[in-house]
Amino acid sequence: MKKDFSALSFSEKERICESIYISHGPYWHIYTDGTRMQNIFCCDKDFVTGMWCLAAGVHLCKGVVMLTFELMANHVHLILAGKPEDCIKAFDLFAARLKKAFPKRERAIDWSQFKMEMLQIESLQALRNEIIYVNRNAFVAKPSYTPDSYPWGGGCTYFCPWLKHLKPVPFAELPILTQRGILHTRDIAPFADLKEINSMPFIPSFCDIQLGESMFRDARSYFNSLTRNAEAFSQIASRLKDAIFLTDEELYSVICSHISKEYSVKIPSQLSAQQKIDTARHMHFGYNATNQQLRRMLRLDIAILEALFP
Repeated sequence: MKKDFSALSFSEKERICESIYISHGPYWHIYTDGTRMQNIFCCDKDFVTGMWCLAAGVHLCKGVVMLTFELMANHVHLILAGKPEDCIKAFDLFAARLKKAFPKRERAIDWSQFKMEMLQIESLQALRNEIIYVNRNAFVAKPSYTPDSYPWGGGCTYFCPWLKHLKPVPFAELPILTQRGILHTRDIAPFADLKEINSMPFIPSFCDIQLGESMFRDARSYFNSLTRNAEAFSQIASRLKDAIFLTDEELYSVICSHISKEYSVKIPSQLSAQQKIDTARHMHFGYNATNQQLRRMLRLDIAILEALFP
């Protein structure tokens, strides 16, 4: 009789995760630079268009599996498994469909800066961290969201029991003109396996959420990683050159831990002026803390911070 997975030991669960990781690689983090690109997705309608373009692009590359993704206003993150050339093709198809769909909007978009970067993910723990990083992306940038509630990414479907109660419609059952309008193409035959729900592509129909979940021992280990991995997030952000990767609450916790070890004090208000400046330097260079975050956390004058970090 098959053993209940929840009854397995920690090491047994780890071995299973490692085996799954090995059998589905290699893995890649593809992303674009939002500091160079103007806003692409400015409203829900834009995001829905982006979701369909991504679903179509990935769906056309049968050798590529997407584990999660996040569409942000001016950049995207994709975690993919497959040969590098196939993953590049998937992104290129996605980008080409975006360019085709968005000229029909009322604003011009300069697509010359919408260029992908690609980093290989070389271990199971690194893949876990990258999945978590992507699923947190909107949560860090937008206080109105949690990693579970942002609708334009895979995070809202991770370990979500409500998925089985949803009733998506097979894309092939939509009226033909509707299918063509959604995907901006006359050739709709390759997309019959996609599913639609409330005008959006059903995320599990183009993103392998189950595979992404299987990289974690269980839902608890996934949830714990969402807010307890500042060092790993720092390393990923450094690789991706991301500006912000910790919320104010998370940054404050890191600051308190740092000053407790360095100065044996519990709260920033107990620091001397020089200790605040030294702490600001540590947080700026080690955790990408912004001047405004440091102003709020350390009660330093913004003029001092702008002189330190222009």
